[in-house]
Amino acid sequence: MTTGTRRTALKGFLAGASAIGMSMSQASAQTAETTAPKPAGPVPKDWIDPKTGHRIIRISDEPGALGMYFYRHVYTPQGDIMVIKSPTGIQTVDLKTWKVTPLITGAGNDLLFAARKSRDIYYAVTDTGEALPADRPKTIFAINIDTKKKRQIARIPAGQISAMNADDTVLLGTVAYGAKPLQPKDKDSLEKFGQAEYAALGPDGKPLNFAKAKGVRMLERWASRVPAELFTIDIKTGARKVIYSTEEWIGHAQFSPTDPSLIRFCMEGPWHRVDRIKLINADGTNLRSVHTRTMNMEIWGHEFFSQDGKWLWFDLQTPRGQVFWVAGLELATGKRVWKRVEQNDWGVHFNVAHDGVTFASDGGDLDMVAHAPDGKWISLLKADTIVDADLPSYDDDLITIEKFTSTRLVDMSAHDYRLEPNLRFTPDDKWIVFCSNMHGDNHVYAVEVKPTRAPVKG
Repeated sequence: MTTGTRRTALKGFLAGASAIGMSMSQASAQTAETTAPKPAGPVPKDWIDPKTGHRIIRISDEPGALGMYFYRHVYTPQGDIMVIKSPTGIQTVDLKTWKVTPLITGAGNDLLFAARKSRDIYYAVTDTGEALPADRPKTIFAINIDTKKKRQIARIPAGQISAMNADDTVLLGTVAYGAKPLQPKDKDSLEKFGQAEYAALGPDGKPLNFAKAKGVRMLERWASRVPAELFTIDIKTGARKVIYSTEEWIGHAQFSPTDPSLIRFCMEGPWHRVDRIKLINADGTNLRSVHTRTMNMEIWGHEFFSQDGKWLWFDLQTPRGQVFWVAGLELATGKRVWKRVEQNDWGVHFNVAHDGVTFASDGGDLDMVAHAPDGKWISLLKADTIVDADLPSYDDDLITIEKFTSTRLVDMSAHDYRLEPNLRFTPDDKWIVFCSNMHGDNHVYAVEVKPTRAPVKG
């Protein structure tokens, strides 16, 4: 799409929805109306969800603690330790005892990810200054979980590091030169939700809900083309290499968990306007798209690799807000499987267990794209073949359709979805870790996949 077309699209959209910012109190009020009251009393540590029969543990001790984005790697290679972030620094979690231990103190230590081969944890420290954090220099460090030995890995003049490859030799980063933030990120909204509290006014002058306001900001950012780069840094030599340059908006850059040369990233923006998911080799060759649109308002995104790196999965809607799938591409063969998701089982993010067939959804509220009337749940999803399937006749060159059935694990009715739960399976697949503000403060929780007792009916 040309720059002129983008500007026309932006003007047309803003003619019906003003991007005038509002106060944080107005933004909070618009969402509070659809959020259930928080339970009174102290935040429980260990309980059985009465509606689902599944055991839930509060992992974090410190209010304001958060996990990482749903596909960021947070476990040691041995699967014994997880890392989380808190207002006071970076903490480790023993996955057998759930004991939380400070690893490094200081709110300025920004947790990035855990290494896949070593027991090192990577984090960034941004230089102080007047510029936006994304435009300021950063130093990348690693700290060993066992020895606590710290070492400097790299330094970048701007941008961010988002991943490291499967053999712990190359860092992956993105940078945009001159990009404005989607919304000014005030300290309070970052602490509450891990992101800006998006705000915009509709054509009637009233505040838009969070999801629609974010759409306004996404369109603004997408329309304002600025130079951007996808780059790698060799950990041993420090050499920085630009592997892709564009004026598009690059996001979600991640290495395969098993193939050290494979990268996936996305073209950010309004999902119905972009060719979102891309694959590229770490040397900058073989750039290709993962999915092709076949209808107006078809959207796909929030992509993630399977644990073994053989599949790439993503949220697919045909069209947006109407028909929901978790769609998969087998990278070696090109085989495609689409797993049908019911409206109330859709989630902000999905994830997959190590068995490759058990999925989970973290749900969403009524204002989100699924507009689910009863969607505020963390659910387990398992797919079956469709009714009347004739498996011997199947052609692997065609899309295979399956249908999810769901098991509800956590009642999220009191959760404010401006904070994304960012769920993930533990290395043994016995628990699902997620973030929630269901009791007021942000905390990191885990729900046991196996039920403790039957749920209460009614």
